[in-house]
Amino acid sequence: MRCPRCGRQAVVGHVTIRWLQVRGSLLPERGYYCTACGHAFDEPAPRRGDFAFRSVRVDAMSDALRRLQENADVVVIRHKSGVREVLY
Repeated sequence: MRCPRCGRQAVVGHVTIRWLQVRGSLLPERGYYCTACGHAFDEPAPRRGDFAFRSVRVDAMSDALRRLQENADVVVIRHKSGVREVLY
């Protein structure tokens, strides 16, 4: 991730950038911080066309894929046509 102000990749994520006081309790607001220019910013809005999953077609379900699916690392989909697809 690049800093929107300086454009460098010296960004630290999931840090407390400010504290909000709500009804007597302090709630941290998380965001990103650029260590190069010292700019704190919220998470940018996702861009159109970006998708978090990738897929690969597989011929058959193997033991390794079954174990990965049990650990929730991948999702194996079987379509009505019989084609299997792995989402990761």
